Amino acid sequence: MRATQFVRRGLVAFAALVTLTFGLSGVASAQGPGAMPGTSPGAGVDNGDAIVYVPVPGYAYDVVHTNGERTAILAVGITGGVNPVVVEFLPAFSGAAIITPGPTADMIAPRP
Repeated sequence: MRATQFVRRGLVAFAALVTLTFGLSGVASAQGPGAMPGTSPGAGVDNGDAIVYVPVPGYAYDVVHTNGERTAILAVGITGGVNPVVVEFLPAFSGAAIITPGPTADMIAPRP
């Protein structure tokens, strides 16, 4: 990996941490059992794509955008979170998706 990619990823992580520190965005929340209200972005339309972000118990997270594109999810551990901060980079996609941060596979339905 080139050094610029490390710098870019570091900037993405820093921007995401600042975003989560100073306020989480809450769209039409789709909260699941065990998750605290307002700890995930919920569901909505992002850049023309319908996306549902599944809440993760023990973490508050938000989506990081770089140059208008979804690039990562930054999660901060709250009550019950194992790690203090977690970053997951998102794949580039176009279409509907259900994003589940962590080891569970995301479901993506590309546009025809």
